[in-house]
Amino acid sequence: MQRAGVLVSRAQHGAHHRAPYDNNYCIVSGMWNATLDRHRVFEAMEMVVFLRTGVRPRSWDEPDAAWTEDYDDTAAVAGGDTSLDTQ
Repeated sequence: MQRAGVLVSRAQHGAHHRAPYDNNYCIVSGMWNATLDRHRVFEAMEMVVFLRTGVRPRSWDEPDAAWTEDYDDTAAVAGGDTSLDTQ
């Protein structure tokens, strides 16, 4: 589905997992990312959550190894996972 353009490309999905972690939230089709990012919709939502709960969004701080995901791409390739194939 990624190759057909129905789902975000691997590169677009990868952008969702890279700093500054405050954009590219729409990881299914991605069609709304530009509009939502331009109007800072998710930044506003983060502020609302923060004001209501006192919990700071991770995107407000530098990445911390304690909450980043470890990924062993050699295990995925060895297991026949084709999600790492290039387009």
